[in-house]
Amino acid sequence: DTARIGAVLGKVSAVQWGLGALFSAMSFWAVGRYDAVVHRLLATGVNQGQAVVSGAAAIAVAQTLGMGALTGALVRWRLVPGLGLWAAMRVSIAVALTFLAGWAVITAVAVLLVPLPLPGARLAALVVLALAAGAALASITQPRALRHLHLPPLRAMSTILGLAALDTLAAGTVLWVFLPNDIAIGATTLIAAYLLALGAGLVLTTPGGVGPFELALLTLLPAVPDETLLAAIIAYRALYYALPAILGGAVLLNGGLPRSLASAAKGPRPVRLTALPTAPHLPFMVEALIEAAPQAEAGWLRHGRLGLLTDPAGRPMANAAQSGHGLIVVGDPLRPGLAPAQVLRRASATAAWALRTPVLYKIGPRMAAKARARGWQVARIAEEAWLDPAQFATTGAQYRQLRRKLRKAEGAGVTITHISPKTEHPLPLGEMDEIANSWRKAHGGERGFSMGQWNRELLTWAHVFLAHDQGGRLLGFITLHANAHEQTLDLMRARPDAPDGTMHALVVAAIEAGAQAGLRRFSLAAAPVASLPTDTALTGWLRAQFANAAGAAGLRQFKSAFAPCWSPLYLAAPSRAGLVFGALDIAREIAQPPRAAAP
Repeated sequence: DTARIGAVLGKVSAVQWGLGALFSAMSFWAVGRYDAVVHRLLATGVNQGQAVVSGAAAIAVAQTLGMGALTGALVRWRLVPGLGLWAAMRVSIAVALTFLAGWAVITAVAVLLVPLPLPGARLAALVVLALAAGAALASITQPRALRHLHLPPLRAMSTILGLAALDTLAAGTVLWVFLPNDIAIGATTLIAAYLLALGAGLVLTTPGGVGPFELALLTLLPAVPDETLLAAIIAYRALYYALPAILGGAVLLNGGLPRSLASAAKGPRPVRLTALPTAPHLPFMVEALIEAAPQAEAGWLRHGRLGLLTDPAGRPMANAAQSGHGLIVVGDPLRPGLAPAQVLRRASATAAWALRTPVLYKIGPRMAAKARARGWQVARIAEEAWLDPAQFATTGAQYRQLRRKLRKAEGAGVTITHISPKTEHPLPLGEMDEIANSWRKAHGGERGFSMGQWNRELLTWAHVFLAHDQGGRLLGFITLHANAHEQTLDLMRARPDAPDGTMHALVVAAIEAGAQAGLRRFSLAAAPVASLPTDTALTGWLRAQFANAAGAAGLRQFKSAFAPCWSPLYLAAPSRAGLVFGALDIAREIAQPPRAAAP
């Protein structure tokens, strides 16, 4: 009865129109922020204001015209300068998929809470929630088989879910406020039906969901007279579809917001890590940074997994990488004199932009103290073994075990050769490959992240020490990170049948070479820390994760033979959950590096 529909529409009050406009604005506030989240996850470099405006305009136009991903991509391409068509399409597809995932979870909860005449709906809702829980678990554990999906961190998932809830619940409320007061139907029942009807429109892909949306609502709400419900739908479409489409079209034709509004809508600028290529393709300034850094382990930057945390002026501050739920800063600041508080603030801001948690790994006491003072959770996870090459000697009771090992190596005829970086002396790469491959098979693959990896291309910058037997066969080798301040043990590889003491002889030769070069610090790198009286269950668990990932059995005993000094190393995060998730992410990066080392 079209006359009846018109009569109901004529009775819609100004208050209802005002409330509808308010809830529509709330919904579109959330709609634009889908894009802000996706741009951050994809690291497009688009600032938040541009992302929100282009996202809201794209969805306003696309939901009316149909073909949402394609139409939305074209709108975003037009409104965001510098965003290519392919990047705009990626954003559109990601927004569509994340919205569908959020809608599915919200709808499943609504179906379980609100009884509706839809057979099998509760079972389907339970399946959806089980899948959502599985996705959250996979995001935490990052199983190798699913890693190619690049699942977003939990913080991003929860943000998307919250935006989807605000978007859809506000949009459903728009429809509810247009019902006459004499219709006795609660907002929860109508919104649950609205969510299902919205899904029908999305699945059948008609422009604006016209047809399937109306039919689903009429079926799910038999207690509401058809004419009354259709009148409310018409008002809803006028306010939630037609008006935003007109406004979005105006923004599109104008090429963006008017200048006065655009300036106010800019929002925070992107704060991102600086990605680096692998050696030998590092920029000269990065090589200079590695050479001048307080720690020779800045050479990790050559591996290609770590990037740079930079200050607002673009100057390097620390090694860092995104992994799983965390933005992981590895080691102390790269520049001498850089205040730990500056690194903490920048790490927090960069992590927040990426919807991740800042995690500090293998930091020294000064940085750990500053983190603790800011209320962060801090755990002692390892100790660095180091010594002064000029003061090193093998005499004294503390070197008894080392002398015994060296005598065994000498008795077996082991000889040591030192190959300095960037020399023309040829390396026995074939034998080194053989030894490295044997080690890899015996240990379940290469380690990654902050541990030494066999890669021929990295040998150009390494001090290499080779151990041969009397027949000239290569028994094993070690490599060192080196810079102007120190040398650090990086890679240790030996044949399974290498004589006892071979590795000890290699390290002693490296220490003696460091003394001849005038170095005052030689690092044997980190080893698991012994249990402490102050240990909690959490700190014990954290240490176990790192020890298992690194395959650290016997490592501390080996390094203790050199009677080194021991400096504590810490893990820090803003919360206990951050510590746990950070430990899982780092342990996975070490034990299952995303990119295998070059043979």
